[in-house]
Amino acid sequence: MRARIGSLGLVAALGLGASACTASHYAQVSCEGTHRQSIFILAAEAVPSATFIPCIEPLPAGWSYAGSEVRTGLVRFWLDSDRVGSHAIEIMMTADCNLSGSVEVTPGSAPTGLRSYEGPEMDHQDATFLHYVYPGGCVTSRLSFTRSSAPAIFEEADRLLGFTPRSVYTEGVQNDEGLTLCGAGAPPCPG
Repeated sequence: MRARIGSLGLVAALGLGASACTASHYAQVSCEGTHRQSIFILAAEAVPSATFIPCIEPLPAGWSYAGSEVRTGLVRFWLDSDRVGSHAIEIMMTADCNLSGSVEVTPGSAPTGLRSYEGPEMDHQDATFLHYVYPGGCVTSRLSFTRSSAPAIFEEADRLLGFTPRSVYTEGVQNDEGLTLCGAGAPPCPG
């Protein structure tokens, strides 16, 4: 496992700095055991300014991890639900986001320093967009349903997203491999 993390850390440090690198065959983005999951190391390099990396809390019955994509400037993963269908939730992390028309809401169990917004998307009246803003990053969670169309599922979905400090990955790669992930909490990235 250590050799694989070291290889992926090196790929993240070099490959994402070039054009783009996609990681779409990972089985999970679980908040448990995060610093050992290569996708999070790639995510930390994809959006190096982000001080938090999104992850998924344990999934209740009916939910399943469906896929992910990591490339320069974007981390995206999605979940399917047996009650509201495929791509029921899509999570996207970028360096910033457009909060026009959004209203600040109570962040729930999010870490200190995150601000939460719920925003209408004029082109998607049957969906909900939640934005989590923090230093160097924004996570947008698109739910394929609304609070009123699926209230019980909305409450369940609201507890699925977690956040891990980026320092978990920078320190893990430094301690395990002796490599430095540039960006927030580390030396600036070149270029």
